[in-house]
Amino acid sequence: MKLPTDTFLNLPKAKQEAIIAAAVDEFAASPYDSASLSKIVAKAGIAKGSMYQYFENKRELYLYILNLAYEQKRLFLKDVFTDADDFFATLKRYYRRSFLFAQEYPLYHKIINHYWDYCAEFEEEVRASRELRANDFLSMMKQAIDQGQVDPNIDQEAAFFVYHSVGKELIDNFLALSEADKTEHLNFIDSVLDVLALGLQKRKEQPR
Repeated sequence: MKLPTDTFLNLPKAKQEAIIAAAVDEFAASPYDSASLSKIVAKAGIAKGSMYQYFENKRELYLYILNLAYEQKRLFLKDVFTDADDFFATLKRYYRRSFLFAQEYPLYHKIINHYWDYCAEFEEEVRASRELRANDFLSMMKQAIDQGQVDPNIDQEAAFFVYHSVGKELIDNFLALSEADKTEHLNFIDSVLDVLALGLQKRKEQPR
């Protein structure tokens, strides 16, 4: 990814922030393919020609904003994997924190979702990202199998599919919760993950 031009970086901070805010709003409202650069510059109060002095094209602007979203999410989740010895506890921390990130940074969450779900422009990048995410999960799961936490007979790819699908639903279907309902939903996330864990945990052999 290319950085913004020096022209952008030399702008007053308030103007940089106005451009970033306008771009975040538009890329959260619409996936990349249908997002409008004209709407961004109008909201930022700049000429369209000026935008090309700051970013080479719409794609570079989008990647810059997407990177901001991911950097914020990485910071938000930085403690999740510090103690990853307990596979199931780590998954709980990950999905709880991911839900809270979506609540605290809803626009960034929508931008990331658009990237994963709708971005034909970045099909190859998304495919590579999906493979990387799956490999990270499978690596954690293999460690959990080696430690006796997970049944070695479990289909690991099926387990990833279930966790990824259910986790996404636990976040995206509950974005409009009130503050009072957030704690209840965090408990619900734990309960759902407990159910999934029961399907993966290694069973103790019954005495004959």
